[in-house]
Amino acid sequence: MSEHLPARTAFVTGAARGIGAAVAVALARRGIAPVLAVRNPDAARGVADAVLATGQSCLVLPCDVADVASVQAAIAKMLAAWGRLDVVVNNAGVIEPIGHLHDTDPATWAQAVTTNLVGCYHVLHAALPALMKSKGTIVNISTGAAHNPREGWSAYCSSKAGLAMLTRCAALEYGPRGILAYGLAPGLVDTEMQVRIRGSGMNEISQVPRENLAPPERSAGVVAWLADQRPSDLQGQDLTVNDAALLQRTGVTH
Repeated sequence: MSEHLPARTAFVTGAARGIGAAVAVALARRGIAPVLAVRNPDAARGVADAVLATGQSCLVLPCDVADVASVQAAIAKMLAAWGRLDVVVNNAGVIEPIGHLHDTDPATWAQAVTTNLVGCYHVLHAALPALMKSKGTIVNISTGAAHNPREGWSAYCSSKAGLAMLTRCAALEYGPRGILAYGLAPGLVDTEMQVRIRGSGMNEISQVPRENLAPPERSAGVVAWLADQRPSDLQGQDLTVNDAALLQRTGVTH
């Protein structure tokens, strides 16, 4: 860990692998030091090394977004160490339970909503006082399933639809205070979540071959661009990486 205090910082949930890990490295390359907020800190050591290799500082903090006390403790530790918070990336999320409504377990269904939606609220609730001081940025990782139902994904679709509205609420309430909030749907990305989707055999997404999936670095590049450039005209929108005009604007080419 570098000893100097970073000029800009980010709090990235679910940063041990997949999109979250790629986001942390992409932010670091743009001069934004990330906190890797993860349930298992040991699982994020390789990501931390990749961040440090860019020359940026990095913190790995235990954080379960479903547990409000855990989130509050992680944000407090970050502020104690670095003194500022400029960017929040709400990336942590789960796809399970996959199944028709009457076949799903109610407790697992509720836990998915807690992780995918309430967990993002927990992070924003804890982070907003610091974000108001820095006039910071929020990027919530969304999905096309927030707006288009998929068979067997009722918990995921419902919770992500709620997250899209949470993004709009954050933009409405905190835009006048200098905060910019965006949603970003990464499309079909080669992550552990897609492994679970293919294993389920449920709906047409499970049939997409792995070689047709996008690398996590593509969506990570767009997240980092949003955090760095802060385009005001996109405030409150649920964007998609599959938008060619957005990709051209960001310069992301993977």
